[in-house]
Amino acid sequence: MRALQRVVLICGLALLITDVAAQQHPAVTQENAGTDLEQIHGYMKRTWHSHEHPLTLGPTQIAGDFAVADWWHQGKGGRAVFKRHNQHWQLILCGGAGILQSALWQQLGMTPAAAADFVRALQHAEQAVSATDKALLDAFGATVNMHAGDAPQQH
Repeated sequence: MRALQRVVLICGLALLITDVAAQQHPAVTQENAGTDLEQIHGYMKRTWHSHEHPLTLGPTQIAGDFAVADWWHQGKGGRAVFKRHNQHWQLILCGGAGILQSALWQQLGMTPAAAADFVRALQHAEQAVSATDKALLDAFGATVNMHAGDAPQQH
């Protein structure tokens, strides 16, 4: 009987943990992932891409209402941070290595665990990026607030 109680308890805890994790990290479904990526990448291309100066986009990670898109443009690179507001993605920050600090994500409202998970996911996604391109991402410099007109038009 005790073995059965342990199994029930463990299964119940696993379901509870899964439910809590789903609340902190809403799943990006196949249905909305395309729309999210289209909004994020579309904004970036409309803002910085041109025939003379093409914008190259790299890994894009989405966790709940936050996203990070890696980019390279005119010999430079960086990470663009977006926040979903009223079903639309808004660029809020651009930066380099500082975007990979979980403290930043906690300041933006993530729990410590969610922030650590998101940073790990970003780092994992960037494993496919060449060392040269990764160095460009990290070299962006200080994190820049891109709110309401603060955004420079060229990287």
